Amino acid sequence: MTYKSPVYAVQSIPLEKIRANAYNPNAVAPPEMKLLELSIWEDGFTMPVVCYYIADQDVYEIVDGYHRYTVMLTSERIRTREGGAL
Repeated sequence: MTYKSPVYAVQSIPLEKIRANAYNPNAVAPPEMKLLELSIWEDGFTMPVVCYYIADQDVYEIVDGYHRYTVMLTSERIRTREGGAL
């Protein structure tokens, strides 16, 4: 059996098909969120948002990258630049 790690299969997914998980324990203060937004604006997304696919709902639920997802939701300029996909 040939195994291919998910890291080699990064996909661009429409934002409306992605949802946050209900168990994210991390909170980030507003100044740090602004810095994250600036970093993504200047450098792009340097790390993917990790999700798993829920086939019966046709959605992707976030495993890692909730704050990057939040920036995408709240930053019109980044969402526009990225074509509404994450």
